[in-house]
Amino acid sequence: MSVAYCSFHASSSDADYFRQSTRPSAHPSDNWVIRFSALKRLYRLMTQYFADVLQKPTSGLEVPDLQALAKDHAVLPTLAMCRLTIVIGVQCERNKQFIDTIQGLSETDQHYLMKAIEQIMARIKVSEGDVGEGNMTEDDHYYQLQTEKSHILSEKETLEKVYQSLLEEHRTLQTNYDDVISEKDDMLARLRESHKEAGGRRTDKSDGMLRGEIDRLRADL
Repeated sequence: MSVAYCSFHASSSDADYFRQSTRPSAHPSDNWVIRFSALKRLYRLMTQYFADVLQKPTSGLEVPDLQALAKDHAVLPTLAMCRLTIVIGVQCERNKQFIDTIQGLSETDQHYLMKAIEQIMARIKVSEGDVGEGNMTEDDHYYQLQTEKSHILSEKETLEKVYQSLLEEHRTLQTNYDDVISEKDDMLARLRESHKEAGGRRTDKSDGMLRGEIDRLRADL
């Protein structure tokens, strides 16, 4: 259903660009492998539409798990494809038709649709220009490249978070180490002072005993 839904609304945006393929594999099927192939073709066309027609960078676009969508009808990749379809609709030349349809929805539905559009537009704004992707022709190769790029960006974000965490942990350890060294220096200073005071008390006691002995000897004489 997601393949047919996205294909239909994409075709409504630009029938020439998203014209239905005559290949049997392009039509919905109970065979998930055929659905997977159709989804890869549709995803390639949608991302190329962003680059070729809308003149928008595509490096920040979502790369949905199309295999999970085709095989298990997974919800998250379905939503990702729907978001792309909606943004194409409101950005294309025939966007008035889509905008009028959206305005006819309830406020709650309009709110959710606007959030979906904002998600895609935010990704486009922060992505680097990469319009050259529109020259890809092989669906499998194109989807593989997009998936690898998505994984690399995800790993980069993860590594940056790990680095920041390690940096913060290092700062904490350095602070704790400095505190321990400071406490150690204070304890050594107090220990030296205690030894000094103890030595002074022993000297005073010895002097007192010696004076007492001298006084006793004088008395005997």
